Amino acid sequence: MYGAREAHEARNSNRLLAIRLETNKSCNLRCRYCYAQSGEDSAKIAGFNVLKRIVSEAKELGIRSVVVIGGGEPTLHPNFRDLIAYIDSLGIIPMIFSNTVLMTEELAGFLYEHNASVMGKLDSLKPEIQDYLAGRKGAFEDIKKGLENLLNAGFSKPVAPGELRLGVSFVSNKMNLEEIEEIWHFCRQKNIFPNMEILTPTGRANDELEDKLLTAGEIKEYKLKLLEIDRKYYGYDWLPYTPITASGCLQHLYSLYINIEGNVRPCAPTKLDEHPALRIEGEYPYNVNKMTLREIYGSDLFTYVRNIDKVLEGRCGNCEHMEECIGCRGYAYSVGVNNGVGPLEALRMECQQCFK
Repeated sequence: MYGAREAHEARNSNRLLAIRLETNKSCNLRCRYCYAQSGEDSAKIAGFNVLKRIVSEAKELGIRSVVVIGGGEPTLHPNFRDLIAYIDSLGIIPMIFSNTVLMTEELAGFLYEHNASVMGKLDSLKPEIQDYLAGRKGAFEDIKKGLENLLNAGFSKPVAPGELRLGVSFVSNKMNLEEIEEIWHFCRQKNIFPNMEILTPTGRANDELEDKLLTAGEIKEYKLKLLEIDRKYYGYDWLPYTPITASGCLQHLYSLYINIEGNVRPCAPTKLDEHPALRIEGEYPYNVNKMTLREIYGSDLFTYVRNIDKVLEGRCGNCEHMEECIGCRGYAYSVGVNNGVGPLEALRMECQQCFK
């Protein structure tokens, strides 16, 4: 993530700060909330030369980081290490989302040496809940071991106060709600960034976790409690209304998401490429194999996307915190299109999670 000042300066100067890159859909877990519906049965893998070309085109637009998000588990890609080394060689920070199941001591050391940051996974401290959410028995123990290897490699030692290189994602839902405070303390005490996300009604979650979505009241209660904990014990203060707890999400202003087929989105759950209204002669045109990244970035659609803060509706449209929070556009989009709203209208709807 980048802060509000950096995000707005980048947007205003037409500079891209980051791309999020799917490398493969194969995964050794089958998470019940997966937006990409990845699993062991998927064989989709992006070619290494294609990935290098995308990173190279993004560098020309000014990026400072590449988020290797897999779409599945990126460490399964046959050229994973080559990709990380290439990104690092360009002076760009590799940022890897991994379930850490394959995170050996040696791999953790390789990533540390190549200036990478890592976002792991920890949906629960209870093996039975973590295994259920991950869709595989034994996942908890594998994840735990991988995180230990990252900690031992030095990822828990900040370069400077607040400059963390290790985080863990946990998707808040009714199954882990009672242990969120415990997970939060675990992260803070080990210098791990707690990337708490809210279960979003997209992908596999629509079928498997529909009854586990949190209410607005539950979200409000736990966010205010975590803010109290941070102020009391760890010296952090943050805006509680932002979609990611303790961190705003302004991706739409400075980032692009490229999925395994080469289709470009604003972020993972903002699946513009799947909406029929944005297809031309049956195909989504904003694809890195049909257009350059610069052409896509400069198109009318993506110009609209990165200026979305200027057309927000409802409470978001007149919020005094708009400089640092535009709500979760992905959640608003998912809810909107699920209810038959057009894609551009859905994108500017008020945040469905805000309790302000």
